[in-house]
Amino acid sequence: MRKKFLVITLLFLVWSEISFAQNGTDKLLNDKRDDDLNAEQIIEKYKPALISIWFNDKNYYSYLTYTYIDTTVLNGSGFIISEDGLIGTNYHVVEQIDSLLVKTSDGTFYNAELILSDEINDFAIIKLLETDGRKFPTIIFGNSDEARAGQEVFAIGSPLGFEYTISSGIVAAVRNNEKVSFTDPLTYLSKEKTFEKVLQITAAISPGNSGGALFNTRGEVIGITTYTYIGYGNLNFAVAINTFKKLITLVETTDFENNEELKLRKEESLFNSNYRIASGLKTQLSYDWYYSKQKDTMTMVDTFVVRQDSLNRLKLSKAEKFYQKCLELKPDTFIVYQELLDLYVFTDNFLKAEDLYKDIRLKFNSDSLLNLLSSSLASAYSTSKDYKKAIQFYEKMLAQDTTQYFIYYQLGNIYEKMKEYKRATSEYKKLLKLDSNYSDAYIQLGKIYYIHNKNNTRAKRYFKEAYERELSLTGNTPYNVDLHYYLGMIAVSEGRKLDAIMSYLDLKGIYGYATEDNEKKMRLYKAISKMDE
Repeated sequence: MRKKFLVITLLFLVWSEISFAQNGTDKLLNDKRDDDLNAEQIIEKYKPALISIWFNDKNYYSYLTYTYIDTTVLNGSGFIISEDGLIGTNYHVVEQIDSLLVKTSDGTFYNAELILSDEINDFAIIKLLETDGRKFPTIIFGNSDEARAGQEVFAIGSPLGFEYTISSGIVAAVRNNEKVSFTDPLTYLSKEKTFEKVLQITAAISPGNSGGALFNTRGEVIGITTYTYIGYGNLNFAVAINTFKKLITLVETTDFENNEELKLRKEESLFNSNYRIASGLKTQLSYDWYYSKQKDTMTMVDTFVVRQDSLNRLKLSKAEKFYQKCLELKPDTFIVYQELLDLYVFTDNFLKAEDLYKDIRLKFNSDSLLNLLSSSLASAYSTSKDYKKAIQFYEKMLAQDTTQYFIYYQLGNIYEKMKEYKRATSEYKKLLKLDSNYSDAYIQLGKIYYIHNKNNTRAKRYFKEAYERELSLTGNTPYNVDLHYYLGMIAVSEGRKLDAIMSYLDLKGIYGYATEDNEKKMRLYKAISKMDE
């Protein structure tokens, strides 16, 4: 009798669960709208409002031919949001492109420009150019706040270049404040982003889907397909569209041109985009300019070198253009001038570097900034060992304005590297006549007299002058390894042990990791130790 009871109870429980599941299914079926669309209807209805984003690459490496080719490359997807050609996409799709191209569903290519971006949420709005007044079909926005796990969705984009690919799936989860690590395409360093809201989806996406539309069954866009975890299963994510709609509100504001806050945001967005493109081109040139130098000296024609040189010239022109755009947006941004000057230096555009320096000198009345530029120039020229050009540059600058006395120090450094110590001495002394407190000049003179002229008396005079002036001006002993090292070594040679120990203590108090500096500390210590032998 007991066994029968258990059987009857179990059957009741199973039947109850089945009945409950059926009732739940009936409720979901009743919630399903009659006008919901399937995948076929979605792609047919909204394909005209979807686009692909391309760019020209004259140095694209083809893994089919194993050669560099001049081609047009598909970089991502997008969707049209206004009849006059505004397009939504991901920022990472357009951030490194200097020649945006958009292809519509009828196969027409249009040039495009970046209008506004939100790097934090990875959004960008671009605009089609030269459309001859054409009106474009647009998508319909949905409400991503209504998205729930289990709802059916459709992703449309161009994965791996296969345009207008549609995939279906469900919303696997809705996640808020999602942290994701990306690799920066410029620095290759990992950087973290926190998205306000993302929809985790099972609809398949791949590289090329970025910036594409995620539709619900009503044919509304509720997300922008943004990233996937390759090799970790079906982990795909779309940024919620409601966050993107905030950006659209800014663009569509009727008083956009007169709204200072919006204008500043747009300028900031455009500045960042142009600066990153210019910096990316500059980085490429820093690696590839070797071929341009090689072309200038080659005795036999090398077609690869000639080709790379021509590509370098194009990249240089583009980098200049984007730096200039940055200066048009923010004319007082010193770092842009510094980057552009550096670009001219390592690409051997000597006259352009001179002209730009003149502009900088007129614009920025700051010795520290100008000294920073001249130091970077000296370093660049010295690295390339093009000392004559460096000297020519500085002498022209001094001829125009003799008050730029810090340039004498740079000239002295260059002559030292050329081993023209008399001329170096002359430049340092000219500087000290103009600024008697320039302690580094005293130290350099002391080194020349100690190392090259073997005149310890004169060397000691200059070193002591540097020491006493710095102590008088700041109340602290100078933070300079060479000064204390050479004063200590001179004291050892003259048998002044106490002075040598004092110099060693000053030297020991300077913390650094350079091998050469530590070797100087050890040499002075050993020299003092031998004084008692």
